[in-house]
Amino acid sequence: MERQVKVILNKLTREKFDTLYDQLLIHCKVECKETRSKVTQVIARELFKKATTQHNFIEMYAEVCGKLDADLQQGGFESDFRRTILEQCQDSFTAHLQPPNIDEGLEYEEHCEALFKYKTKMIGNVKFVGHLLKLRMLAAKVLFLCADELISIGSPEAMETLCAFLDTVGDTFDQSDWAGHGRLQEVFRSLELFSQDSQQTSRIRCLIKDLLEKKQMNWAKRSPKA
Repeated sequence: MERQVKVILNKLTREKFDTLYDQLLIHCKVECKETRSKVTQVIARELFKKATTQHNFIEMYAEVCGKLDADLQQGGFESDFRRTILEQCQDSFTAHLQPPNIDEGLEYEEHCEALFKYKTKMIGNVKFVGHLLKLRMLAAKVLFLCADELISIGSPEAMETLCAFLDTVGDTFDQSDWAGHGRLQEVFRSLELFSQDSQQTSRIRCLIKDLLEKKQMNWAKRSPKA
């Protein structure tokens, strides 16, 4: 069954979403609670792994999580799927809070590759968390827990991750009628200070300024230059 689940997820695309999702849901609706738990854990693990490395499909993988969690609850199937997803995100976030301890003896290309893999997983993690927040699968307080932690670290890697995170959730939560709007503005004010910090690299300052500009435009996408 684990192998069948992996095959389904490997084939998952927008065009085949409904058909393959239905197959996935069938595997989760087995009567045996122990088997159901194992299946949902495999799905959670595989979806998380894909989301952190295949950024173009993060929104789709988050959508699978949201639908699966809702359908299992509606069908009365007891499942720890949501908790498993949250634990995956928490463990990865904590593990990647600090830059990797890369062997300085590595060749330049190998060093860059190791750093790229770290950034890919960390940014993929927070984007995935962002989409789960937008689907209300995670409590809104998670947004501030992540943002506050990254701000407290303040490293270039943390700032790049925070920009990716806020870019993901901004259009949903940066609304004046949202209960946490005032606190979210404090996060953006902290970012603005970082954009003026000469100790930050010019690349990071530009990333922050681009994000703040997008916020000023109400998160509208820029029109491509002619």
